[in-house]
Amino acid sequence: MHKLGEDIWIHEDTHSMGGNELRLRMTIVKLTNGRLWIHSPTPFSDELKDLVDQIGQVQYLVAANNLHNLWLLDWYQRYPQATLVVSEGLPKKLTLPDGCVLMDDTFRNPWSEDLTHQLLFDVPFFNESVFLHNKSNSLIVTDIIQNYSDPLPDTMGARLIAHLFRLIGFKDLCIAPPMKFGFLRKDKTNFAEAIQVIDQWDFDKIIVTHGNIIDADANTVFYDLTKRFLAD
Repeated sequence: MHKLGEDIWIHEDTHSMGGNELRLRMTIVKLTNGRLWIHSPTPFSDELKDLVDQIGQVQYLVAANNLHNLWLLDWYQRYPQATLVVSEGLPKKLTLPDGCVLMDDTFRNPWSEDLTHQLLFDVPFFNESVFLHNKSNSLIVTDIIQNYSDPLPDTMGARLIAHLFRLIGFKDLCIAPPMKFGFLRKDKTNFAEAIQVIDQWDFDKIIVTHGNIIDADANTVFYDLTKRFLAD
């Protein structure tokens, strides 16, 4: 656990994929009411729970796109008083409790004092939402932007898989490679308008879920990576 700024923490972990260790990051925000907002929960452990409980009481567990749900219900089992807030596609994958909140185009942001919210419209593969933590000027994303700088693994099989992922586009600073396929964006105009909104936000870092936090020229990095969508 690492405190990144005022009322914001991150927890680093990994997940094995084909012999490669995929880096994961969970973000924790203490809201104005003193309760905790947890984005993209990492693998649950009692040790991690102890660290989280030292910060405050968990009120929200957030799965901000359709692909980040592996440990969501593990956390909910230990924090049943929390509200699950999930992307639009997750109810098709998981059996979720009553009272679960969907981040769809009718979503009303309950954290507006602390977090600005933007849904990336009309990309049903992801249904991703992104957030601006106003107090720390942090843009919080799940998959749309990733940042890989790790060396290749030692074993031949894992090295081959890593090479394949890099060929697909999972390397360095990158947009999630599937986003480059235009057919995944069902309404390119709506999607471009959402990108334009985020581009106007004031942030000095991008907290990615995979790879290194981007803390140099973050606004420029975001614009350079996403400007392709404005030209569609």
